[in-house]
Amino acid sequence: MLNYYFSRLTNEQKLTYKSILSCIFSFSKEIEVSVASTSELNLMLDYILLDNPLIFYVSGFMVASEPKNKKCYIKPIYEYSEGFVKENTVVIKNHLKVFDSVKLKSDLEKELFVHDFCLRNFKYDGSFNKISHSALGLILNKTAVCEGIAKYVKLVFDYIGVKSLVVTGEGKDPKENSKYEPHAWNIVKIDNKTYHLDVTYNMSLSDKINRYDYFNLSDEDIKNEYKITSITPKCVTTGNDYYSINSLLANNPTELASIINKRLKQGEKNIVLKLKNVKDTRNVAKKVLSIAQEQYYNIYNQDTEVFVSPNLFQCIFEIGFI
Repeated sequence: MLNYYFSRLTNEQKLTYKSILSCIFSFSKEIEVSVASTSELNLMLDYILLDNPLIFYVSGFMVASEPKNKKCYIKPIYEYSEGFVKENTVVIKNHLKVFDSVKLKSDLEKELFVHDFCLRNFKYDGSFNKISHSALGLILNKTAVCEGIAKYVKLVFDYIGVKSLVVTGEGKDPKENSKYEPHAWNIVKIDNKTYHLDVTYNMSLSDKINRYDYFNLSDEDIKNEYKITSITPKCVTTGNDYYSINSLLANNPTELASIINKRLKQGEKNIVLKLKNVKDTRNVAKKVLSIAQEQYYNIYNQDTEVFVSPNLFQCIFEIGFI
């Protein structure tokens, strides 16, 4: 999955892909290729930018065709000078050394480290600057939009040896419970199984505590929130999301109470957990609040103010005790 989209091409298309990529690295102003159609060419150009997050300096392409000669001419849209690109390519490579310490760790440990690094150090860029659509936005400004975040995650995973790809499509922001909007995230391969990983959405949910609502989800897990427009591998493995593997998944009210009780006794004042087998989400937040208040009283023999922040798409609740 290092160059996942490249692997989806025919042998002839792969040769064209490599030729275009070489020209981009050389900062060619115009590239001539032989292809059957502009639609075929545009597909390859999209794949090049998805596969290669180090190409932070190309925002798009202008394409002209000569149908009779079966030739196309590509003019990459370079956002920065060649000098700026060379200088900041070095900056990126130096930045990646931060992750040297996890190169020998397991895939899951690497994934968790990169995920948490992003949540600790970066923020979403609501101003939508051009640079925020690339991995460089996070490295220079510590902000980016979903595209830049997903490309950064792939860039780091490529460096430390975790297979991944950038996924494009649409998603519903869990914080705003909004309509579908253009979105980008990642698919990762952990222990030979593929999962969805959305650092952007987890970043938007994290405040007092890191959130892992979109950490190693299956296609089934995300079917009501995402629409995928790129060609991606199937993600069929369930039960390896963060909350399941960390004993933060409750199948019923008794298990919910037990998790809250245990975490309170450990001194935690912010608890995030996931509920399973919930068919009616309309009143579930009130039920979670009631159980949380009851468990706090059982331990401390006094009442306290409790807030519950739900992600109803994933049936995940952040419980805060004040």
